[in-house]
Parts: sequence; C-alpha cells; structure tokens
Amino acid sequence: MANIGYKYRANILITNPVTKKEERRDTNSLIKGELYAPKLKELNDPFEGSVELPNADSEDYWVTPLLQQSYNAGIYSMSKQKEGEDFPCNELLWAHYANSHKGFCIEYDLDKLDTYITDNISYRIDVEYQENKPVISPNDSIEAKIKKAFSTKSLAWAYENEYRLVFSSNGVKKIAFEAIRAIYFGLNMPLKERNAVVNGLKDKDIDFYQIERVGKDYKLGVSKLLFDYTHEIVNIEYLPKVTNYIIWYKSPNKDKSSIEDFVHRIRKDLSPNSNITLIDDMSVLPILVNYKPREAMTLKEIEIQAKHWIAYSIFTSPEVVWMYPERI
Repeated sequence: MANIGYKYRANILITNPVTKKEERRDTNSLIKGELYAPKLKELNDPFEGSVELPNADSEDYWVTPLLQQSYNAGIYSMSKQKEGEDFPCNELLWAHYANSHKGFCIEYDLDKLDTYITDNISYRIDVEYQENKPVISPNDSIEAKIKKAFSTKSLAWAYENEYRLVFSSNGVKKIAFEAIRAIYFGLNMPLKERNAVVNGLKDKDIDFYQIERVGKDYKLGVSKLLFDYTHEIVNIEYLPKVTNYIIWYKSPNKDKSSIEDFVHRIRKDLSPNSNITLIDDMSVLPILVNYKPREAMTLKEIEIQAKHWIAYSIFTSPEVVWMYPERI
C-alpha cells in the first residue's frame, strides 16, 4: 500500500510581482513541478515553534543553534492519509485550504516524493497534538528537540493529521512528477481552471478525479475523470426560432464541470439557436417529449424525471448549464 499525503491548494488569483500579470500560482507551481516550503513564522498557526526552553546560560550551546535552525527551515505540510480513507474527503481541509472547494488537492506518494525531491530533506515528521506547549530539556535527544520544535501543535489542529517535510532552508523546491499520483478537483472549481490543470499535465502519468456530493447526505464522494463524451441525440424538435435537442448523455462523469464541458463542446456541432436537454436514461424520454403539467404526472413519472433529467441549457444563455434541481 502506498504511503499517501494530500496537499490542498486554494488556487487563488494573484498578481505576479515580476510580470505584474494575474495568474493562478498553485496551478503554475503544479505544472512546473514545484512546491514551496515556507518558514515557520509564515504558517497559519500563530503558535508554530512555541516551546519552553531552559533559561540557563549554560544551555546556550544547543539552544541558540536550535533557534537559528527553526528560523531558517522550510516546512512543507501535508495531510497524511488516514486508515480507511480512499481519497481526500476531509470537509474542513477542503474549506480551509482549498478555497471552499474552488481549488484542488494533490495526492503524493510520500516515498517517491522523498526520493525524487531535489533538495535534501532534513526531517520527516508526523505532527503531534497536545494540550500544552512542549518543554525541551537538555536531556532530550537531537531528534526529540527537533520534533518538539517543528511538529507539536495544539489539539485544535488534530483534524489535519499533518505530516511535514522539514528542509534546511525555505523557498521553492523542485520535484519530479513521478511523486504525484493524482489531482482531485474541488466541488466549486471552475471548469476553466480545471482544464488548465488537466492540459498542463496531460503528458504526465497522473490521474484526475472530481469531488462530488453523495446523495442527500453530508458526505463527499469522488469519480475518476475519463473525459468520455459518449452521447446520442434521441429527439429533435424544429421550431421557427429554436431547435430543441434531447441528448442521451452516456458518460459516467456527471459532475457540473464535466456536464458544462460536454455542452460547450457539442454546441459547436448543433444549430446556432439550440436548447439542450440532457438525460442519462431513456426511461425519461417519453415523459419529456409528451409534456404534461406536473400536477397531471404520476408519482413514478415525477421520480423518473427528477432522477434522469440531469441538465438543461438554453440558446439565449449558451454559456450557462443548469443542473436539474434534484442533482444540485
């Protein structure tokens, strides 16, 4: 079983200080095979590196080097895969570190990341969580001192299940793409940004997944993106000013971004003024073709329509795709 670490990325829009152009920093770093290891003081926990040190001057011989090392070190934090976890499904991490699902998550093979990274890694540490700041004693081993200084956090952070690579210096580190197993796209990541990642890594051996809601539960699911746009036009209605198409969408990927991508692609092959209805099962076709008011429909017809009428797009707003309400 692979040793897995997840890195959630916000993918926010920033202004490049050199070019002065707006860019998606996290997408660019991913495509270039880079990661950034910030200093402890740059991390979001204000108590990073907080430890109790001895006050005796006689201990300066090890206290001062430890403080210097803490100041200069670069920290790359990930969430280590928990037992029973098949994909990055931590709702809080998606909210806090992936810009409320507008970003993405990188799945690393930690053993390969260790092998293929260009900078020497000083330490590999599982973060420990406790109620009080750790006390560093002169009798502690070097490893114990380092662990207490670099990887002890309060209990409030325990949900992160954090794993850290500690470098001797902060800054950008180059990695090999062999260390990246997969990319997971958040629920709210725009199609344009998803496509930028997919196109930037299309020649790499990396799988892509889409995070999804599961039914009506407070639960996240996932589907592997196959980029399969298999479909069949099953009904055409020609009207004076518009053509109505009902299309049987056969792809297993039914998330909003995949549906949007499909609709934008197929519009190029249809009449300019087209309304597009997508279904995923032929049982709903007669219900849509033989329209009748909802109050005249049977309960079974309502259930079939709600389950299998998956999306709709009208010619007056061709860029917009409405997912059927029951699927939102």
